[in-house]
Amino acid sequence: MAVSVAALPASAVYAGADGVVVWEGYAVSDEEALRAFLRGPVAARAQDTGEEESFEDELQALATTGMGTEFLARFLAAVPEEKSWEIGEAFAEAVLAEDGNREVIWPWNDLRDRRTPQASLPGADLVGFCRDDGGFCLLFGEVKTSSDAGAPPQVMYGRSGMTWQLESNATRLDVQHSLLRWLRWRCQSAELKTVYRQAVGRYLNSSGKDLLIVGVLLRDTPSNEKDVKSRARYLAGCLEAPTQVEVYAWYLPLAVSD
Repeated sequence: MAVSVAALPASAVYAGADGVVVWEGYAVSDEEALRAFLRGPVAARAQDTGEEESFEDELQALATTGMGTEFLARFLAAVPEEKSWEIGEAFAEAVLAEDGNREVIWPWNDLRDRRTPQASLPGADLVGFCRDDGGFCLLFGEVKTSSDAGAPPQVMYGRSGMTWQLESNATRLDVQHSLLRWLRWRCQSAELKTVYRQAVGRYLNSSGKDLLIVGVLLRDTPSNEKDVKSRARYLAGCLEAPTQVEVYAWYLPLAVSD
């Protein structure tokens, strides 16, 4: 499925399919458009803007003395700088959420679960729902950023690599059990409960196979289909319908370190 993000102009540079897996590469050439996207939808997701504003407003109301107000200013300034992988995850969530070809719902922001600045939470990077012709299905995914000159880059290999993680998200019942429990307690509104029950019903009635698995690779290197093709074909050899797998590579005009 081609990605269409009006706020971030990109050119499709390659595409392929094998079985239940599709892979696509997109190149962004407009650096200013990318910076605007990072300052807008990505920053809002990476910094959980709405929740942060509510948090700050509440603290402002509770700081009732001059000393409290002075301390609050220092407290609010003590925000850890986002790491490249955190920004990468926020980029992937923003791109998928703003894709004009589909409807994606992220019911929760992982930032709210982190208890320390260094926290790296276990589980899938992307956890949400996607609407298709049958209604909403579960969406699990992984995000990697890499400046590795090799193709595929090392982040696609090994137990910490995208390929193994995507396969685990699609097949391991213990992983799926944890993700569904995590989702359940974060879908408390009437609307989200309806979406959750529809998606989980499809999952259960398909023996755990009705899932959308998404991988997003962010690169600051020249576009190269070898970045994802062989790894996507590996997944095609071990996963079957109704599971659907989409692997995207985004080639950006800024260094990952920036």
